Amino acid sequence: MKDRLPPAVLDALLGRPGGSLVSCRSEPITGSSGAATGAVTRLSGTAQLDDQQVYFTVIHKSCKPVTAGRHADSAVDPRHWANWRREPLAYSSGLLPSGPGLAAPRCYGVIGDGVYLADVGTIPESPATAAHRLGRWQADTTTPDLPWLSGHQLAQRIAVSDLNWTDLNVHPRIPALWEQRAELLNCLSQLPHVLVHGDFSHGNLRASEDGLATVVLDWATLGTGPVGADLASLVLTALGRHLPHYLDGLNGRFETADVDLGYRATLALTGAGRIHWMLTRGMTPPDNYTDFIIAETNSL
Repeated sequence: MKDRLPPAVLDALLGRPGGSLVSCRSEPITGSSGAATGAVTRLSGTAQLDDQQVYFTVIHKSCKPVTAGRHADSAVDPRHWANWRREPLAYSSGLLPSGPGLAAPRCYGVIGDGVYLADVGTIPESPATAAHRLGRWQADTTTPDLPWLSGHQLAQRIAVSDLNWTDLNVHPRIPALWEQRAELLNCLSQLPHVLVHGDFSHGNLRASEDGLATVVLDWATLGTGPVGADLASLVLTALGRHLPHYLDGLNGRFETADVDLGYRATLALTGAGRIHWMLTRGMTPPDNYTDFIIAETNSL
């Protein structure tokens, strides 16, 4: 339907006003999505611009309040990681990276509670490249004082998490890490904080066609967090040792000991929580997942 692509978005897609919509079809994109995601849809079709017909494709992501679950009451706070207004605000702010290096998808418009974004394709990014570019972005970016940036997401999640490890078939080191949560969160609170994506997982990373940018999807949890935290998110989804690549990107901006602690403490608590989630749902953690977490956190 023609009314599914707002005129302002069409103008941005075409690069100037004066075009008209010829056809537009929508295709829902399903799969894992954030707590505040309403729907994700691919809009594609053709537009008339002067004497040419132009094919387009654009992603529309709508956002909605969190109304159920353990985070519903807290998510009304603009500083909570699941606050639904953050992603439209982030794309309107000019704060997101635009490459080369790290980049958010190009935004063609923020309208109401939704964003219209470039369709960046499906080419996966190398975790090593992503880790280096993440470090470079965080080293070069000043954290602004904005009321809608998420606070420390891990601390917010743990505050409403009471995990029972009884009768779970799990290596004893994993619940032992969880029992250290107060101590580890205190350590994390004292580390240098940087601007963080908040879900820097491998599934949210795409390589640009020219290779000059790592395009990062889903900026709904943009906020502040300890240096090294985003790296832990990447590593837990790629199971590779990419701390050296991240440190190389940081280029000495932070003390190596602080980066190391931020990475390993976040990995310990996030990894333990994910193993608990899997086991209580009858799932088997991926091969080497538990061993990897134990090996990466043996210094804690």
